[in-house]
Amino acid sequence: MAKRIQAQMDQLKESDDTRREMVANVSHDLRTPLATLRGYVETLLLKEDDLSTEKRRYYLEIAIKHCERLSKLVDELMELAKLESLETEVQKESFHLGELAHDVIQKFRLRAEEKEITLKTDIEKEMPLTHGDIGLIERVLENLLENAINYTPEGGTVGLSIKFENHEISVAVSDTGTGIPESEIPHIFERFYRMNRDRGQGDGHHGLGLAIAKRILELHHRSIHVQSLLHNGTTLSFNLPVWRSDDDKK
Repeated sequence: MAKRIQAQMDQLKESDDTRREMVANVSHDLRTPLATLRGYVETLLLKEDDLSTEKRRYYLEIAIKHCERLSKLVDELMELAKLESLETEVQKESFHLGELAHDVIQKFRLRAEEKEITLKTDIEKEMPLTHGDIGLIERVLENLLENAINYTPEGGTVGLSIKFENHEISVAVSDTGTGIPESEIPHIFERFYRMNRDRGQGDGHHGLGLAIAKRILELHHRSIHVQSLLHNGTTLSFNLPVWRSDDDKK
């Protein structure tokens, strides 16, 4: 009995420590862009008459960038909270994953070009339909591609592969970044885990993208897998079921 009570106390302490760390991380991610935003706005107010039109525009563009970063963080917090509650219902339907992937890839073309990153796709043309929530699966693809681009240096490559194998549809997003130390791999799906601490790339803040992707796949009763070697890039992969005629009746 004493051992059981001690184990429960240790578990509660670990949970409390995790909560405190998450709150600290959220606070850090909110404070940093807020402080920068305030600094540029104050400069605009104090030196309004001394700044050229170009300089004022430059400061405003930076302020808008940090506003967008704050907005994205808040949106992701709300999205993850909804996914972890009972509010999200998975609306499954049959759809062609390859067609969806091509649409998602187009959203990242410009960003990849800005970083001189090559986007490569290997998507089978003759592929059966899959079964899932098309909106949520689209979000998974977006988050994995965004993560890969974030951690791929200029001149690198990000790849998206979708194939029909072993009676399922296999999806893999790979990058030529610096890779992840083996000891860190179990933590990369944790909320606000600072991935760039060891990878040396990224935008310098914690993120929720991978946590959201993992939760969406869990709602589909699927898991996400990681393969990574230091200095040899990372691949994140998952499988989706093939649509069957009786799936739409479930």
